[in-house]
Amino acid sequence: MSLKKSFNKPLTVALATVATATLAPVASAATFNFSYTSSAGTITATVDGTLQLDNNTVFVSSISNTTFNGSPAPALPFIGSFDAFNLSGGSLTGQAVLSLDGSGLDFIACDNTACDNDLFGFFTGNDIAGNVATGFASEGSYGSTVELFVLANYSLTTVPEPATVLGLLSVAGVGLLCKGRKLEG
Repeated sequence: MSLKKSFNKPLTVALATVATATLAPVASAATFNFSYTSSAGTITATVDGTLQLDNNTVFVSSISNTTFNGSPAPALPFIGSFDAFNLSGGSLTGQAVLSLDGSGLDFIACDNTACDNDLFGFFTGNDIAGNVATGFASEGSYGSTVELFVLANYSLTTVPEPATVLGLLSVAGVGLLCKGRKLEG
């Protein structure tokens, strides 16, 4: 059988269109699992945000389901840029940023706009030698610490969306149907 006869042109075009639309890079809203362990303990949460075109940076829109050392912790509905918070003298502004690989973190989550009770976050500062470094801070129900960020203790992973899984399964199903038709013919 020639190669030309083994392809179903309309089906091939349809599959190529679906694959292109599915794999094209776009900034997209997503849900992430977050975890960080500091000297005070381990914080976990669900993070909602937009994964940027670099497929690493996440602009955070909310954080929920927070725990500290495995126990439910107070909600932190107020988020922003930790660096902007420090520069402004305590005004919660700016874009909260996390990343999949732990680079470029600039994030604070608080239980109130003054960020004077329960909070945690990542900031940029200078270490004792004057080198730029990322730090971690937490207060209140999230333990009280200010320390250097440890990459090995950080995790931010994408939670697969049901629509994505369904889309991949449907493409696989079409592929199996095509394979079955080819074997019959």
